[in-house]
Amino acid sequence: MASISLPGPLAPVAAALRGRLLAWLAVPPLGPTGPNPPVGDPANLLHLTDLAETLISYESTNSDFSGATPTLDDLAHVRYELRDQQGALVGTTKGIGRMLRKGPEGNFLGYFSEEIRLIDGNVIRTGGIVDDARLTLGEQQTIKAVAVAGPLRGATGFRQFRPVETHKAYASAIVLYR
Repeated sequence: MASISLPGPLAPVAAALRGRLLAWLAVPPLGPTGPNPPVGDPANLLHLTDLAETLISYESTNSDFSGATPTLDDLAHVRYELRDQQGALVGTTKGIGRMLRKGPEGNFLGYFSEEIRLIDGNVIRTGGIVDDARLTLGEQQTIKAVAVAGPLRGATGFRQFRPVETHKAYASAIVLYR
């Protein structure tokens, strides 16, 4: 998407327009309406569940690989392989996680984003707030996902991941719909 930059007093107007455009683009349809609705086309669905995600590389500013001692300064760069139930490679991920603040219960909240490159040519961007304490304890987290290139470009949905072994292996799912 092209950037809108206007000088002086028009800058807030440009920012508001950009925000409205992004919101409009991200709003899902209310449901199938009319004859032959595009919402009903199965070719618009990516449904990858029961994926095994395994670590390729992990670099972090926090030396505690177990995740037991997070700090507000934590920044991690990670790469994983995604494999289906039969063990076939489905794609790879490259992500960045950063701690943002301590939550009301004393748990750390972080922002995690990634680029997923699937073998089928789809490139997916994800991003969202993750409760690090719950993730470390084995709870599933869900973040927004958008196909930015490939056959399903423009599809939106979610990405889920649950640690099987902290930072080393996850059970994952990617579900997108255009």
